[in-house]
Amino acid sequence: MRYHLKDLIKEKITGEWGNESVNGEGNKVIRTTNFTNNGRIDFKKIVIRNIDSNKVNKKHLKKGDIIIEKSGGSPAQPVGRVVFFDLETDEKFLCNNFTTILRPNNDLVDSKYLLYQLQIGYHKGRTRRYQNKTTGIINLQLDKYLEEKIEVPSLPDQLHIANLLSKAETLITQRKETLRLLDEYLKSTFLEMFGDPIKREKRWNSEACGNLFDMKLGKMLSAKNYTGTHLKKYLRNVNVKWGEIDLSDLKEMDFSEKEVENYTLLKGDILVCEGGDVGRTAILKYDLKEYCFQNALHRLRIKDYEQINANYFSWFMFLGVTRGLIKSSTISVTIQHFTQERFKKLQIPLPPLELQTQFAQIVEKTEALKTKYQQSLRELENLYNTLSQKVFRGELGS
Repeated sequence: MRYHLKDLIKEKITGEWGNESVNGEGNKVIRTTNFTNNGRIDFKKIVIRNIDSNKVNKKHLKKGDIIIEKSGGSPAQPVGRVVFFDLETDEKFLCNNFTTILRPNNDLVDSKYLLYQLQIGYHKGRTRRYQNKTTGIINLQLDKYLEEKIEVPSLPDQLHIANLLSKAETLITQRKETLRLLDEYLKSTFLEMFGDPIKREKRWNSEACGNLFDMKLGKMLSAKNYTGTHLKKYLRNVNVKWGEIDLSDLKEMDFSEKEVENYTLLKGDILVCEGGDVGRTAILKYDLKEYCFQNALHRLRIKDYEQINANYFSWFMFLGVTRGLIKSSTISVTIQHFTQERFKKLQIPLPPLELQTQFAQIVEKTEALKTKYQQSLRELENLYNTLSQKVFRGELGS
């Protein structure tokens, strides 16, 4: 059966902002900055405001309430996100005046089922048609939006659907947390074995990058690069992520036979961003002879494998760059650069090769685990998307 959203809402409660707290006492107020895109509330930065006690008693949140964003958004992120208040607490939380509480009518609809319907509809663009913009802020025409109809099966079916989606969400969250912990494990392992790349407490001997690597910048881009006669796909800095190569969204330009020879990529090459997010580093785990690279990337090839290991260098760059190892040159107001001249002079500490190799083995085993969890995560996300599609179309029941 299809219902107007407004008929599934028992109460629609506007938010409050109140006055600034001068002594840290008052009421906790949830803002749109506490919204996540997966329907959960981030309670880390809840503000404290002074709000009239009568309003607090009338407007405080109850477990099962849905909060909808009615002002905010951006061109890339429509207004209308929703989050679920799932706390069982005697403490009284409110939401601010950029949001509204939707209190479901539980005789007709399960709160979690309604949340998923609103959330899925939002990601499908359902709120876009009810947006308007005033004084630079995007607003949701909430009353008009609540005229929308959604599919509402029986309450047992709603509970079944909400349970399925909740289990899938929980597994997705667990996979993401596992991947995060594996990355944290590698970070802490590197720091324990080699020390901080900036402080360099271990006092290893260092060597300049120009002596450790054969370094080459890719082909310069220009309007003359594209004639359509000798096209090759090429990598840009956006294709180099921390620790991995992303082969989506590749561009093409002309490379002569000689240029193909000069700019071909081989297994074991290290790519480092010269422009943009300078210093971002990844190792090629396979030959990419069918691709070339452009001048926003440094290509490094190790000269002497008895001196340095690629995995050690990659993690040195990651932990070093994210701690301020590279101060990039700026040649325009928008683009940062790390020139080859400066890169060649960058000093890299050289721990004993045995220690570097030991770390590399840990990286390889951990990366193999990460690959399995990433595959599992993709499968779970695909499952969640399939279930969401069926819920949106009213095809999923018990």
